[in-house]
Amino acid sequence: MDEYEVDLREYVCILWRGKWILVGVVAVAVALAVVLTLRAPTQYRAEALLAVAGSAEMPTAYTPPTVQWVIERVQDPQLLSRAVRGAAVSPEWLPAALTAKAQGAFIQLAAQSTVAPAELAEVFNRVLTALHEDLRAGVAEAATSRLAELGSERAALQSRRAAWDEELHRVREATVATRDRLRAEISRVQHDPAQLGLSVGADVTVRGYLVQKELDVLYSRLQVAEVALDEMDRLGSAYVAGIAGWAGLVTGLVALDEEEAALREVLVAPPSPITTVRGLALSGPLKPSLKMNLAVAGVLGLFLGVLLVFFVRGMRRDPAPGADRLTLSPNTESSPPRQE
Repeated sequence: MDEYEVDLREYVCILWRGKWILVGVVAVAVALAVVLTLRAPTQYRAEALLAVAGSAEMPTAYTPPTVQWVIERVQDPQLLSRAVRGAAVSPEWLPAALTAKAQGAFIQLAAQSTVAPAELAEVFNRVLTALHEDLRAGVAEAATSRLAELGSERAALQSRRAAWDEELHRVREATVATRDRLRAEISRVQHDPAQLGLSVGADVTVRGYLVQKELDVLYSRLQVAEVALDEMDRLGSAYVAGIAGWAGLVTGLVALDEEEAALREVLVAPPSPITTVRGLALSGPLKPSLKMNLAVAGVLGLFLGVLLVFFVRGMRRDPAPGADRLTLSPNTESSPPRQE
């Protein structure tokens, strides 16, 4: 325990001897921190908060982007070069000045630079505009693709409707032919001279009954044909397609027309899948904290100073720490050894 305390005192003595080195290093570090802090350029910051939001106006074929996709897209060099095209600033600084990060379901977009606030706000708005343009182009592409799909679906429904119309025409012609044949048969029976010349008697009564039965059958068949033709005139193609099938086709065509009209409106003014939660906000001027820099410089200077003191001691090759105790007082003289 005593040896440990002696060693600690020796280290303190070493630091005390090199106190001016230690003070000098700390002073230089603090002075550098003051100079760098005071000479640091004034910066300004622009930021906005965005969110990916779906909308009923979006095409069904469109998949909204993810937050990570938007972050990667807004930092794309091509988008940034397009954003600063024609601006009064150099495009080299923008990729380093612009940052985008996720905050839960939101996207924080920020730019910090020494550019004047007005120019920084202009470039920041240009970046947002370029981002919205790219996203709107994706929505328009999805709308165009969906319109092509609607054309195929409409062609399929119309082909089915044409097949039903053709079947209705065939059934109508067959029914009309049956009706005309039945009418001709009835007319033949009614105007047959042999039937008109029948006289009263048992045999004649039976034959008359049979003729009447034949007419009844012909009239019943004729009635069926007439009713079928009336149904065809009233229902149209639904007569052969069935009420449910025809209603489904009509509903499908109406839905396609409505969706197509909505997609046409989307193509006129494509919506953006991102919304601005918090608009552009400027802050500044921003300068480094002098107190913080002085504290950091002091700690680093103290650390480097201690290292330098021990390094200098090692370079001087001083006696071992145990010999320092013998030379602490310069007035102490060593006595010659006693001789007996």
